Amino acid sequence: MVKILYIAGWGRSGTTIVDNIFNSYKNVFSTGELFYLWHRGLMIGRKCGCGVKFAKCAVWKDVLGTAFGDKMPDPAHVVDLQQQAIRVRHTQHLADGTLSAAAEEYLDIYTRLYHAIGQVTGADLIVDSSKVPSGAALLTRMPGTVPYLLHMIRDPRAVSHSWMRAAPPPEKRNGSTIVQKPTSSTMHWLIRNAITERLTGAFPGRHARLRYEDFAARPQSSIEALLAMAGVEPADGPFVDENTVLLKPNHTIAGNPSRFRNGEIAVRADDRWRSEQNFGPRFTSTALALPFLHRYGYKTLV
Repeated sequence: MVKILYIAGWGRSGTTIVDNIFNSYKNVFSTGELFYLWHRGLMIGRKCGCGVKFAKCAVWKDVLGTAFGDKMPDPAHVVDLQQQAIRVRHTQHLADGTLSAAAEEYLDIYTRLYHAIGQVTGADLIVDSSKVPSGAALLTRMPGTVPYLLHMIRDPRAVSHSWMRAAPPPEKRNGSTIVQKPTSSTMHWLIRNAITERLTGAFPGRHARLRYEDFAARPQSSIEALLAMAGVEPADGPFVDENTVLLKPNHTIAGNPSRFRNGEIAVRADDRWRSEQNFGPRFTSTALALPFLHRYGYKTLV
């Protein structure tokens, strides 16, 4: 049986650093955003976390060869399947409804892929930080796997500030540095978190919620509690102390550019938004997210 921990939520919520820390345990392999293997990895040709173009990474060559042999799926076709049947709005149906032919085909492709990752890496736990809740829902239908769900959350005002500061990916650069404006970011935050929260019922006893702020305050304790949930020993852990971690190189497919960082780093909360964010964006995020702020332990006034 292949154990898979799927990280779901909205972008800029700390998933990349969490993913990289998991990967630095001896018996864990992090894929990065496996959902985007076909588009960002194979079609666009982004770099693997190890620094080489994805198609030239020896680890992923071995994984794809093990999974598909000489019958490699057409990346454009897999992306089309995602757009047809694995959209966020399909999440609940993928967990408990009748699967369409496109969803069945996609399920078979990803079943082969996850099993090949386990076979090639020998990891006790595979971590997938795709964040797309529909991908998590499909795991509950996947034979030969034991899926776990990590719902990551961050204060929506910090998230919108991070998106405002983010540079767009190379293939979308047009002179703008704004990827998500506060209204868009916060609406995505609401939708992703609501859908992910509803999905936890499909992971009985195998799900956890982690706020970025709590993780940043106690990173080692947070990560090792999640490993314990998955029944994985924290073998040869990367922590120098509770807040300092020695990141090893990874083979993540996509994610925040910080995925390329390795070596010793201090984990601390990025709270620059508190001093840098203007009133307008902060008010917008606060007003839109108000129904969920207290639910997740965030104050209205900051």
